[in-house]
Amino acid sequence: MATTAGGIPAAKAQLRAQIRAQRAAAAPAQLAEREQAIAVNAGPLIAAQPPGARVACYLSAPAEPGTNSLVRALIDRGLQVIAPRVRAGQLDWAVVELNSESAIGSFGIREVIGPSVGIDAEPLQRATLIFLPALAIDRRGVRLGQGGGFYDRILALLPTATAGGPTRVAINYQDELLIELPSAPHDCKVDALVTEYAITYIGGETKS
Repeated sequence: MATTAGGIPAAKAQLRAQIRAQRAAAAPAQLAEREQAIAVNAGPLIAAQPPGARVACYLSAPAEPGTNSLVRALIDRGLQVIAPRVRAGQLDWAVVELNSESAIGSFGIREVIGPSVGIDAEPLQRATLIFLPALAIDRRGVRLGQGGGFYDRILALLPTATAGGPTRVAINYQDELLIELPSAPHDCKVDALVTEYAITYIGGETKS
């Protein structure tokens, strides 16, 4: 997608509005089926984690691909799951357990109630896997987020997976995998994408 530097914010805003409208039009039963399928398709990634490993995963809002089943699968595997919440303009992380309570916090996101394990990138230094929210991903691994920039700022501080950092995995619907997204230099890339149909490894193969 050829986009001039000055047109990138406008192009991203247009795509965000389009994808949010598509998500809002989906039926509840369809969303439940997709949530289960995403958890199943993430199975190989989950199975590859060593026992007790730390995995970061957001708690999905109603308009996002569901992560409830995924979080349960991670916990059932014996992994430590941490989820983000917004505190004073930063992402603060807390451990998620099966009996954890949550509340709607800043930006309308669902946040776990419990003690903090750290802020921004520091808790992710120990993570082996990060599941990221995204509105779209392109074939290069470029991620279109909600526009807050929280994850781009954090990911810029972490080593890439090839340099020993956590594997970065976006969760999307299959029709949100695009050829090319408008992007800026600060946009951090992901290593893989899990949808209701498959796992797609950026620069590699797709497994359903």
